[in-house]
Amino acid sequence: MLHKPPFKVLTKLHGYRITSAPIAEGAGVTVTIEAETPQGIVNGIYGLLQHKLGFRFYHPKETYIPIYEDWILPSRFDFKGEPLFAYQGFHMHTMHPVELTEPLFNPDIPFGKEDVKQYIDWLVRNGQNTFQFWILRTADRRIWVPYATDYINYAKRRGLQTGAVISLSTLQQKAFQAMELLRPESYEQQIDRNVGWLLQVPFDYVCIDFTMGEFLPDLARLLPDKKRYILDLISRKYKRRVYENTHVIKREYSGAPSYAGILIHSVMFYSLADKNAPVYGNDNLHFMYKMLKENKSSRETWYWPESSYWVTFDTSVPLFLLPYLQSRYDDIQLLKDDGIAGHVTFTSGWEWGYWLIDYSITRFSWRLYDGTVERRISEDSLLTELFGKDSAKLWHKAFLLQEKYLKDNNLISLMAAKTPFEELPYPFNRSFQPEDSVSVFKAAIPFLGSRHREKMQSQADMLDEFYRRFYAVTQQLEKHHGDTVFMKDTLRSEIINAMYITALRAKHRQLTLTAAAHRNVYLSDSSEFYIESLLEQAKHVREKAEEIVRRQELIYRYPLSLIARRTETHTSYNFGYLYPVSGLYFWQREEEQVTKSRFDAFFMNIWDFTKTLGLDGLF
Repeated sequence: MLHKPPFKVLTKLHGYRITSAPIAEGAGVTVTIEAETPQGIVNGIYGLLQHKLGFRFYHPKETYIPIYEDWILPSRFDFKGEPLFAYQGFHMHTMHPVELTEPLFNPDIPFGKEDVKQYIDWLVRNGQNTFQFWILRTADRRIWVPYATDYINYAKRRGLQTGAVISLSTLQQKAFQAMELLRPESYEQQIDRNVGWLLQVPFDYVCIDFTMGEFLPDLARLLPDKKRYILDLISRKYKRRVYENTHVIKREYSGAPSYAGILIHSVMFYSLADKNAPVYGNDNLHFMYKMLKENKSSRETWYWPESSYWVTFDTSVPLFLLPYLQSRYDDIQLLKDDGIAGHVTFTSGWEWGYWLIDYSITRFSWRLYDGTVERRISEDSLLTELFGKDSAKLWHKAFLLQEKYLKDNNLISLMAAKTPFEELPYPFNRSFQPEDSVSVFKAAIPFLGSRHREKMQSQADMLDEFYRRFYAVTQQLEKHHGDTVFMKDTLRSEIINAMYITALRAKHRQLTLTAAAHRNVYLSDSSEFYIESLLEQAKHVREKAEEIVRRQELIYRYPLSLIARRTETHTSYNFGYLYPVSGLYFWQREEEQVTKSRFDAFFMNIWDFTKTLGLDGLF
């Protein structure tokens, strides 16, 4: 059964205290770690390494170990750490072809299980105690259970709570289904069989999505008895904790028994308090904060935000979006004393600096004390640490530039690529991410399109302004090196490359947007030469960005064949999550769209709509 609110006692149990005192004059010191649970002791050991001795567990494959000739700590000190949430960790979104999707499901991936265990170690070393991922219906049922049981048991031995994320009958993106709607077998029999198979793996809890997919019907409301059946089955027969998933799509949620917890999911780089968060048809996410507050006193409530968003928003473009750091920091500050039991971050890839966002979140989720004084950490603390204290003002400026242009002025709607469904004809043109307020179709109409052309030109001017200012800040930051440790130099170079390519993306989009606004050569304010010149400049910018991609691919942590090339996967996609980056697909497609005047979803399409929709999941 679930722990009952409030959950503050659990955070204190998992905390630790480290004290140091001299043994005798010149005879050394004794360092003592105190905690009320084994997990607290483990947190204390890694807390000592990170926060007192300077170790850094940046990435599952990159650990910084300092070298000392003498003991560097004072003979007397008192240091404490307390997690802000009883359950804190990460959700690996294996519906996307990210680094660990294949290692989690395919025993034949070379060193795959070792990669999973490396990630488990990374979580523990960074004070996290929860790990969950989507189960896919493409898992080979003959061999997956013993394979997964091994790494799940490893996670449990290391003190992690492990969760399987499944659906009642979600169609899209190969989600594991407890039942298929059109299968000629009773729903209860299907649920018994499928849940029974899954829970041979010793997961601690199960999260269930009750929708058929994004913007598709909610089966919790259509089939409430089946919702109750699966919740009771998992909780009573299998004695596992159970939660229901929510999504950022606003729905009228059905009731649930008090033993079923709830995960409340937000998306992209928006915070709960942002006035504007134009995603999935919402104006903002204030309703989610209200939902968190309404549920926290009656059942176990977790917040489930994102540190990256694949498909067409950031990691597939690529962009390095600093507002993720700001929003995740702000949300944790908002919720840390609010009685929320859990904080589990939805992650969709680590390259192009995104490891730093996940690593920063692990730091945000702890309260640390030197004696009685709370140690301050800010949204840019790790960046300033890497680049040196004298870089702080520049990072502040970089944050403000992205907040102003990308969020406040909604340039993210142009920097991100168009989603596959957004370019379909009505009524299929559902929008998931921030929408642009103008139409390239209407802009081409000689008289009626003037307002759209003017707005597009205004947006292009802002893109150019952001490009020039952000590029200049990046050039200045490139000169800041902090210390001269080789591994940190590599990490700094990655972040600088990610910032340069973000600036170049703005410049490229300025050029293609201007060309799109004036692509009709019969307009009085246009000419074929003018458009060809703009597209030639855009190509030059893209080629400059491709040089950065080629350099960065040399230091990807996982095989290019797995994450950045075409390959068969367990997901709906036949390529790794960085495949669109490898040739800057979205950039080149936008150039070709203007050239060919093709702005529909099927032009230069890399998506398999039938696989993504998952119609095979009906039966």
